[in-house]
Amino acid sequence: MQRDYLVEKILNQKVHLGWTINKLAHESGVGVRTINRILAKQDVRFSSIDAVMSVLNLKITIDEKLSA
Repeated sequence: MQRDYLVEKILNQKVHLGWTINKLAHESGVGVRTINRILAKQDVRFSSIDAVMSVLNLKITIDEKLSA
């Protein structure tokens, strides 16, 4: 899944809920600097993205295809 898609989903839900970056950071337990890095599409730990998406009630699925 592309980072741009995840960031778009996070931004859309954040706006929909009317949350500030500070509120998102507080509710998710992820620091404001990390939230800003996510929104700037910089490298962050997946656990940080997962925490933000969880608090926003967003889910992602991973479609993994293995070749023999």
